[in-house]
Amino acid sequence: MTGIQPLDFSWLGAEWPAALDAARVTLTRLALALGLGLGGGTLLAWTMRRSLRAEALLTPTLLILQAIPWGLLLVALNLIPSLGVRDSTAVGVAALAAGVQVFTLGRRRLEEARPAVLRRALWYAFSAIVASEVLARTDGLGAKLRFFSLNTEPAHLLFYGALCAALVLAFAGLARAARGLLGRTFLGRG
Repeated sequence: MTGIQPLDFSWLGAEWPAALDAARVTLTRLALALGLGLGGGTLLAWTMRRSLRAEALLTPTLLILQAIPWGLLLVALNLIPSLGVRDSTAVGVAALAAGVQVFTLGRRRLEEARPAVLRRALWYAFSAIVASEVLARTDGLGAKLRFFSLNTEPAHLLFYGALCAALVLAFAGLARAARGLLGRTFLGRG
C-alpha cells in the first residue's frame, strides 16, 4: 500500500511565463470592466444627483437593472452556442454588473450603506470576469483553473489557485481603498 505522493513542482519554472500572461489577461479584463462600469455608473449617478426629475425618471430603470442576476447571465450566455462568452461579452457583463451598483449610489436614499453598495460593485465585476474565464475562455487565470481541474493536475491547480487567491487579496485591498475614497465624493453622501 502506497502513501500519498508528494506534489512535484519541477515544472514551475517553465509554467511561470504562462502564469504571468494569464494574470495579465485577467487583470486587463478586470481593469477594462471596472473602468467602464465605474465610469458609466458614476456618470448616471451624477445625473440622478443633479436633478430630482432625472432621479424620478431613472429609478425604475435602475430597479429593473438591479434585479438582473449578472452571474447567472454569464452562464446563460455560455449555454447558447452562437453567443458564448467572448472577451467583449465578459467585459460588458462585468462592466454592467459594476456600473448598475455604482448607478444605485445616485439615489439620495438607499436601503443599505453606501460602502456596501460599492463593495458589491467591485466584487460583481471581479466575479463576472473570473466566471467568464472559467466558463468559456482559453486564457486568463479562470481558464487555467478550469483546465487543470479537468486534467487533474493537483500541483498546477494548487499553483493557479494560489495565484487567484493572491489576486483576490490584492483586489480586496483595492476595494477597501475605493470604499475609503467613496466618502469624499458625492456618491458617499445621501
